Formats: sequence, structure tokens, C-alpha cells
Amino acid sequence: MAEFANVTEFVNAGYWLASTDDRLPAANIDATLFTHLFAGYAQLNSDTYQVTIDPSQLILIDQFSSTVKLSNPEVKTLLSIAADAALFAAMAADPTNRDAFIKSSIAAARGGGFDGLDLQWLYPSSQDQMDNFKTLIHSWHQAVVDDATSLSLPQLLLVATVSNLPYLQSNIQYPADAINQKLDWVNLLSYDFYTPDSSRAATGPSSAFHNPKANALSANFGIRSWAQSLHNLPHKKIVFGIPFHGWAWKLFNSHQHTLFAKADGAATGEYIGPHGQIFYSDVQKFIEDNQAGVEDKDKSYLVAYAYYETTWITYESEYTIADKIALAKTDKVLGYFAFNIAADDASNTLANAAKSNW
Repeated sequence: MAEFANVTEFVNAGYWLASTDDRLPAANIDATLFTHLFAGYAQLNSDTYQVTIDPSQLILIDQFSSTVKLSNPEVKTLLSIAADAALFAAMAADPTNRDAFIKSSIAAARGGGFDGLDLQWLYPSSQDQMDNFKTLIHSWHQAVVDDATSLSLPQLLLVATVSNLPYLQSNIQYPADAINQKLDWVNLLSYDFYTPDSSRAATGPSSAFHNPKANALSANFGIRSWAQSLHNLPHKKIVFGIPFHGWAWKLFNSHQHTLFAKADGAATGEYIGPHGQIFYSDVQKFIEDNQAGVEDKDKSYLVAYAYYETTWITYESEYTIADKIALAKTDKVLGYFAFNIAADDASNTLANAAKSNW
């Protein structure tokens, strides 16, 4: 069997979380807008290191693939596995634990009719952990090859969600060579660069594509850093993230509405979620209800922002997404993923903008 049985030409992906089923049931997803859909989250048992799914979400996740394929039989689905970084580290450090994880992850994917798996180890924090990450993906890849051969089924896709940069410190780098050889692609977390919790003193472009003030805090810098890393990860192994949520700050001065205005923590209100995170659909409601000021596209950073009195929100618009995708296409990356699709509005404005411009 070929090293990668599933040849992926491009990725227009979206994340769906079982925890948001009350807002966007899987049956209501327009799967024609996507080539790939990730369902989250499976977890890791802290005693056995096996992949498990919360009983309250088991039916939702196990029926996800069959449900979304009713509207788009061609869509590929992946089961996303998230756990505490220390738990992933303990799993990857021990051969027995790795084996338990790998076997149970494949069983969970096959049992739910998924086409692949997504590892959300955020993040390996030492060179030893990076080395164990490398060992894990080598073993995982061999296991999915053997699984496909034994069952005469298509090989499961293997994806890892990783940092926007290929290193955490100069001496702690992701194993780009192993990623290239053993994973179908990586999802770069190209957003949440600025949040009220992490940068309370000032607002900021949370999902900047460019950033003249702090180059490293941008999607473009992440893409180029991965492609120019020690082993030059091919652009066709890179998928960058676009958030369907924004962030809201409370300003010190209601007359300052520009990027990097002085702020006093997270804004609150009926539209706005914990820590200032706000879904795109609620951004639109905030704008309409308050006749808020809007900058649909700041050209320096490729973000949008809205403001009313002392509330300032940065988010993605259909215009910023169109430009980001156009620029990413010039770099010939494999595609994008949206996080998360329940945050879009009823008309799928952002998902339509992303698909139509890819």
C-alpha cells in the first residue's frame, strides 16, 4: 500500500464540537462547504492512556460522520483528540502507553466511521517531548498502514494540530522531517495571538495575517517559518487556521477605537462569552443592535474590528478571509481550517467566503 493512500489535493476544513450541538446540530451542517470536517473531542484516559469519548457526547460523535455525509458523501471526517499536555507527554514517553493510545484511537475512528484522526497535543514543552512526539507519529503511521492493509479499507488520515511556529524555543523544535514523512498535514493554530487574558493592557489583532509590530504573531510568519524550518516542511503539508470567533475588550477611553488601544480587560454583555471570546454571529448582532462602528478590513493586519462606547471587538469578516486565502494560495499551502463552524451566522457567511475564494 502507498505511503499515503488518501491523496489530498486541497483542504477546506471546519471543526465541529459536540459541546456546541445545541447551537449547531450535526444534521444542520452544510457539509458541501467543506472537504474535511473535524469532530471534537475525544479524550485520553489518565489511567489506561486509551482514547475515550465522554458518555454524554458518545452518540453525537459516533453519528457525526454518517450524519454529515448525508449532505456531502465526499466529505472526509476526522476524530479530534484533545487532552492535557502533561497527559499526552506521559502517553508518548512509554511504549506501552503509546500502544494503548494508538490501538484505541484507530478503534474509535473505525467505530465512528471516521476517515482520520487529529492529535491536539498543545504543546510538547521540551526536546524530550518533541522526540517522543516524533516516535509517536512514526508508530501511529505504521499502525494505520497495517490497519488499512488488514481490513482492505482506505488508510486513515493522520493530522496533528501544532503551534503557529515550528519551535517553542530556539532549542525545542518540531520534527519537521517526521511530520513530512508520516502525517498527511499539520493544522497551524494561526489565531488567538492577542486575547484580553494574555494582553489586557491593549487591544490587538488576534488573528493577524501580517503583523508589522510583531512579525511572529501572524499567520503569514507561521506559514513561512514552517516552510523554512530546518527540514523545509512542504507547503502542501501546511493548513492554516481561521477563527470564526473574535475577542472583545473593554476600553479605557471610549474615543480610542484603533488597534492597540488602551484596554481594561475583557468586555462583557449579552453577546459576549467567557474571557471576552465572541462568536461571529454574535459580533453581527452586536453591530446591528448598537449601530456600532466597523472596520471591515484593516489592511496592515487583515483583521476586522467593531466598536461601540467602551467595547472593542476584533474578528474575521468575509473580506479579511477572502484576502487571507488569496495570500495563502500564493504560498501554495494545502488549505485552511475554520474553528469552529458553530460560530458562523445562519447564512454561513464566513464558510461561504472561505470556500468561494479558495
